[in-house]
Amino acid sequence: MSKYQKKYIFVTTIANKPYLSNIQFNLIIYQNFTVMKKLVFIILMTLGFATYAQTAQSTQVEYIKTKVPGVSIAIAGYDVTFIQNALIQQLEKNAGLKGTNSKGFRVYLSQNYPDFGTLNYDIYTLVKKASKKDSFITVYLLVSKGNDNFVSQNMDNELTEKMKEFLTNFVSFLKDFERIQKVDQLTGNIKQLEKEQSALMKDRDKIQKELLSTEKKFKDKEKEVNTKAGEIQKAKAALEALK
Repeated sequence: MSKYQKKYIFVTTIANKPYLSNIQFNLIIYQNFTVMKKLVFIILMTLGFATYAQTAQSTQVEYIKTKVPGVSIAIAGYDVTFIQNALIQQLEKNAGLKGTNSKGFRVYLSQNYPDFGTLNYDIYTLVKKASKKDSFITVYLLVSKGNDNFVSQNMDNELTEKMKEFLTNFVSFLKDFERIQKVDQLTGNIKQLEKEQSALMKDRDKIQKELLSTEKKFKDKEKEVNTKAGEIQKAKAALEALK
């Protein structure tokens, strides 16, 4: 018999006893809940992030029925919404940009993103899937110097390379973003489990008090029954003596 089987039998046997003390009950629950936490941690640490991305490249993007220059990267392993949320996290929550939705794009008008330099630019992001069957999702990045004057490789090679670098680095950011999301989700699950455990412990303590009270009443009643049985025995003995 393994040590885990022995532990299960021990816990099952003890838990079925109505006279178990609070300390013993708490110790059993704490031990098993601690094991659960450790298992969750191990699962989290061994999760694999199946992400694949192609090389960022210059491209043409349709904007208001016109092809304009930009850069793009194709990423597999995530859905559109997840990538959009990650972009918002990086550009808005981390970098402090203010974005709005316009014609399918997430737009940041006349704002400075330090990785692109010291000037203010109009920045456009677009995340979409070419088709339902396509396993890759494409992230597009457009940067304009104002008045829809979109940056191209020929116009500003240095800025275009910075845009490509942004998308390349974004793939690594996605992995961290996914890990943080899963950590937050598991942390929330554990908090909920702990809340439920606390409620169960209160119910258990209430039931235990009721059991102890019932046990005392049972013993008192059993004592009365035995006393009455003794009185009956004496009465029968007295009756027999008179016959």
